[in-house]
Amino acid sequence: MEKESVTIEIKQEVSITLLWIVAGVILVTATFFLIPQGKELWPAINGAGIAAFIYLIALLAYVLRKPLPTRPRLVVGIIAVVVIGCTAFSWERMQDQSYWQADLLMKIRAVIGRGIMIYEMPPPLLKTLDMYYRQDTKGAKTLAEVFRQLYPGATAGTNIHKSEGEWDKTTVIVETLEPDRIVLVSQEAFVPGRDSTFRNYNGQTGMLQEEFTLTERGITHVSEN
Repeated sequence: MEKESVTIEIKQEVSITLLWIVAGVILVTATFFLIPQGKELWPAINGAGIAAFIYLIALLAYVLRKPLPTRPRLVVGIIAVVVIGCTAFSWERMQDQSYWQADLLMKIRAVIGRGIMIYEMPPPLLKTLDMYYRQDTKGAKTLAEVFRQLYPGATAGTNIHKSEGEWDKTTVIVETLEPDRIVLVSQEAFVPGRDSTFRNYNGQTGMLQEEFTLTERGITHVSEN
């Protein structure tokens, strides 16, 4: 009878342990997926972390309940507080580090994107200016007409940038195409510029943007954002 009683108690303890494990997994997982997930996962991760913290407190309260002696309860409680505190500190540092890395990567991407714009935008304008002044009769064709020779069908709003692939989100838009004035605007769709309130050509706000203007006198460049 004693063996049967012990066996029953062991089975009960195993069942309770499994129940605690399943409950913890469900609680943390449900919290993670129930929190709205936008561009950042940290709100959902933090929510799951808080749920895990509450679960651990409840588990400790259950494990350290009486008739467990006071001293072991106190020792385990202190160790648990230290471990949870260290974990929370490391968690916070990890979150700060991830934000810092993301910000650094965006700054690097902005430098690269701006460099690509400044490299790609002048050549079509310089070629247009060169062809304009090489005409047998000066002014036989306007700057706009010469530009359309290079880019047939180009009008205000045309993107003349040849994409290198799906990853290439750069655009070079013909903003203005007048007889004596051509303006090209280039922007990145996902890379922030210097001013978060700047209104971009395509209606976005705060994105990287460069502008090059061609007249008979040459090219002027404005780093708009």
